[in-house]
Amino acid sequence: MAARSWVGTLTVLGAGLALASLALTLTPDEAEAQRKKKERPNPDLIRIHVLNVGQGDGTVIEGPADANGDRRVMVVDTGESPKKGNEAKHVVEPYLRNKLDDGPATRPVVNVDYFIPTHYHHDHMGGVRGEEGTGMYYLYESLGTRIGLILDTGIAYDASGLGDKQYRNWVKEKQPRREKLRFDQQGEDRQIDMGEGVWVEVLAVGAEVEGRGRVVKDKWISTTSQNDFSSTIVVHYGKFDFYVAGDLSGYLHESWGAWYHPVESATYPHLRQTEVYRVNHHGSQWSSNYPFMQRLKPKVALISCGKGHKHPNEYTVRRILGWEDFWTGRPMGSEIFQTKADDGYTFEGLHPHTNRQQRIANGNILIESDGKEIFTVRIPGEEPFTFPLDDIPAYTEPPYSVIKARREALSLGAAGDGERYNKMDVAEDADAGTVYVPRGNDPDGGGD
Repeated sequence: MAARSWVGTLTVLGAGLALASLALTLTPDEAEAQRKKKERPNPDLIRIHVLNVGQGDGTVIEGPADANGDRRVMVVDTGESPKKGNEAKHVVEPYLRNKLDDGPATRPVVNVDYFIPTHYHHDHMGGVRGEEGTGMYYLYESLGTRIGLILDTGIAYDASGLGDKQYRNWVKEKQPRREKLRFDQQGEDRQIDMGEGVWVEVLAVGAEVEGRGRVVKDKWISTTSQNDFSSTIVVHYGKFDFYVAGDLSGYLHESWGAWYHPVESATYPHLRQTEVYRVNHHGSQWSSNYPFMQRLKPKVALISCGKGHKHPNEYTVRRILGWEDFWTGRPMGSEIFQTKADDGYTFEGLHPHTNRQQRIANGNILIESDGKEIFTVRIPGEEPFTFPLDDIPAYTEPPYSVIKARREALSLGAAGDGERYNKMDVAEDADAGTVYVPRGNDPDGGGD
């Protein structure tokens, strides 16, 4: 036994020396690929990356891995900063190539299966300028990325801000593979397939809400902010739910020559309890209205912001940290994780009623969940924050309000007249003097 043990030790030592010798012969790229293979996360996790792109939005969603270890990749927005930076080139593309679990670390091309521009403002979409463009326009032309399908808000309208015209001209010139995002994302003809167990619920597209049609009247389209046209989706994976809606508006307000309408309110009938909320409009005062927060009930709120618009606004931060349960009045609130803190408001310490806190990541934010029991939030320099999933059954079908609207549409042979829900205040109500809304520049900087 002693001899066999001694020989075994020599064998182990010899194998170790052989592996060490092999490691010395690996190129840096091969060594990085081996390291990444060892560190690969659980294939059953859904992974959501909120990228630090300054005063803009950039979200990357990886579905669970299939039998071959491949994950579907969806990018929601990738904009530029107000100072005309190119975060798609300097932040988004390097992150896609080096940090995603899908494929080898030395991949020559990153396959983005779906790109969703929530709307066409530069801080979400980028712009056509120079030789390479920014945002989505840069990723589309880059040799390091390949976009499979663009799912946009449509191109048959002219809202205030001109971004839609630029995008329409680009589509005409480049002829990319694109479609308007549809409401129904279940069944064999769905547009989005993010892997087994994942489905994407669409609440609003191009100022349209399912069952209501367009909630901003045609006569106001030319003076309506692009923000109101933001695509609104909820990604479901088991009991884990993630909401993202670009710059969706929550209040009737005029700013910088354009109108915001309470489209958040128009989606009320369809809202359900959701674990993670990607905060609308970078934490602007004119989004995340109080009833909206009470319906969504997120455990975690994620804010992407930078310098230039004084986001997030103090009122919004306090709403998110301190909202109460609608029925009982019990203090609830959401934990805030924020990419940067430049010229916006920061709440110091714990909220006195809910004990929620605003944390600044000073970098990218990663959310992971198996869809069964927990989800985690990771920020640089901190141990992962772990949260339980809501103790309610997983959402596998649209809410009853949507099912009812679809039945009525089938019986009528049309989408309906939009009067089945409470009326939403629009710009003509302010013009007629029936409602009061603040006008002029936003106190938090506003604009985009």
